[in-house]
Amino acid sequence: MPNASRHLSRTVTAPEPSFASATLSPNRVLCVDLEADEDVEWITTANADGTTYVSGYTIVKREDPGETSKSAEK
Repeated sequence: MPNASRHLSRTVTAPEPSFASATLSPNRVLCVDLEADEDVEWITTANADGTTYVSGYTIVKREDPGETSKSAEK
């Protein structure tokens, strides 16, 4: 039986690249799985010809609205 305290997870799809699929980089990110209390920051790569694609990501924990104001007071 699953652990009831575990957060629900979700899959977030990366933004579409700015160029045709025939030239997609093999190291590009397609999606990332996140817990309910996480967000993703996408890392993009720009080529010399101006095309871009998502080449990485950072998973960050969401802050409670109350935590933000507490840290600002210190």
